[in-house]
Amino acid sequence: MTVLAVTLLAVPACDFFRELESVPEAGDDESGDGTDSYGGDIGDMAVGETEGEPCDVLDEYCSDQDTLHACDYETGEMVTYPCASWCAEGSLYNFTCTPTEDFRHACWCVNPGDIKLDTCAQLEACVIECGGEPDSPCTGECFTRTDPQTMRLLGTLYSCADRACDELCVLSPYECGSCLLAARAGLYGDCGVEREVCDADQNDEPSWP
Repeated sequence: MTVLAVTLLAVPACDFFRELESVPEAGDDESGDGTDSYGGDIGDMAVGETEGEPCDVLDEYCSDQDTLHACDYETGEMVTYPCASWCAEGSLYNFTCTPTEDFRHACWCVNPGDIKLDTCAQLEACVIECGGEPDSPCTGECFTRTDPQTMRLLGTLYSCADRACDELCVLSPYECGSCLLAARAGLYGDCGVEREVCDADQNDEPSWP
């Protein structure tokens, strides 16, 4: 029997990666993966048509930074989830909607700090140094060094790059990493504006007499 579950992967740095997890084939056992299941109510979520064919993982996508379209394997239909609302249920902020390594898509929920120590570009560098893993304590610590507004700036850049490279990442996974790097650099996928905004972000400098 196929099931649809929303999972929270908790780490000590209070950084969470929220994604739709499914069991597409009988016999697959994911119950011992250490994650906590969240019984989400999808009654208020928008359900989309799949042109008569059951949806699969390759149909999933992020239409923007805050909107996840994922497959309900029980009904065979696409369901739309607002990332901001999901993250808020755990008192977290939505960083971005993003594809995962196995082609599923997810809401990346984080716990930013109250004080802006790092700019958008510094946050980006920190996440890269931590390997970019959403459920890594190292990555979670990066977000605590900045505020929600700055975190959202970087999330906008990540969202643009992910959407620009989404199709290529499915067709040619080996080229995915290079595509994402080029897009985040503003060299591909029309992400130049997002790149400029992130680079222009600055900390408030104290004024000295």
